[in-house]
Amino acid sequence: MGQVMQYLLNGTMNGALYALIAVGIVSIFKSTKVVSFAHGHVIMFGAYFYFTFAVILPGAEFMPDWVAKWEPEWLLAYKEGAMMFSPKAAIAAWVSNLPRIVLGLVGSIICNALLAVVIERLFMRPLLGQSSLSMILCTVGLIWVLEGSASLIWSADIDQVPALGPNFPIRFQLFGDQVFLFSASVVNFVIALLLFAALMLVLRFTRSGVAIRATAEDQSTAYAMGINVPAVFTSAWVVAATTGAVAGAILASRNGLSPTLGLFGLSVLAVVLMGGLDSFAGVFIAAMIIGIMEAFTQWKFGGEYAEIVPYVLVLVVILWRPNGLLGQAEIERI
Repeated sequence: MGQVMQYLLNGTMNGALYALIAVGIVSIFKSTKVVSFAHGHVIMFGAYFYFTFAVILPGAEFMPDWVAKWEPEWLLAYKEGAMMFSPKAAIAAWVSNLPRIVLGLVGSIICNALLAVVIERLFMRPLLGQSSLSMILCTVGLIWVLEGSASLIWSADIDQVPALGPNFPIRFQLFGDQVFLFSASVVNFVIALLLFAALMLVLRFTRSGVAIRATAEDQSTAYAMGINVPAVFTSAWVVAATTGAVAGAILASRNGLSPTLGLFGLSVLAVVLMGGLDSFAGVFIAAMIIGIMEAFTQWKFGGEYAEIVPYVLVLVVILWRPNGLLGQAEIERI
């Protein structure tokens, strides 16, 4: 029973990250009716921006020394005598890296938001009024543009970035078996859930959220009501990019940083299709189901079988519900 809980927890934490990535795809689709195949590579750029501000910039000559390594006297006293890999040593190392972690997150969010504005203004807005297929194919082309740009600006080498939380092992007994987690994974899980919840509150209770939802229902009616629809499109891309920047930082700290990181976003499309392209609640449920099923499949059959779980599940669900678990069927009135 303890092993079941181990893989259940692993799958739930992976599912929260899937949901955080998927929410960007849904935000863009709800506003523009376009599936952004390039979202994974926007996330990859967010990871590289995090690397730039958290690793490269703190080492520059013009930056204060405390940004690269903050070690006040009280922190040195705290970690004195701490055993290697102990929670105390991990917390001290995280606090020492905190200035560059904060700088990395703030810088990546701002730069990724600016990247989203550039993409929307230069590539997507000229296609307004064209077929959705044209805009979707444009996002497909952006995959190679962004991946090639990342290789040219940075490099194709795999780099490491600081984790968003202290990283030490957590062990506890459950049903007679030992359960093992990393504290950084728990922090990532909490961050993903909080961001997801915050976005839901913004869409539900703010004027911008109401404008996005109104545009999603009917763009022509939204125009007639005085809503700046192009500005809503830009807002949707910015929301997707900012949540993607945090997701990119989490992915880079967990899996390492390379231009292939963007391919992770393509696999999350299965989550979006399974939950429903226009349903935040649907993609959250789908993300949790896929995360948990992947974990149990890896436990019983191995990692190579776990990779196909999202695609098998989405095929089963689409055969049963073509619009996803909670997706709404479009009704065209003639």
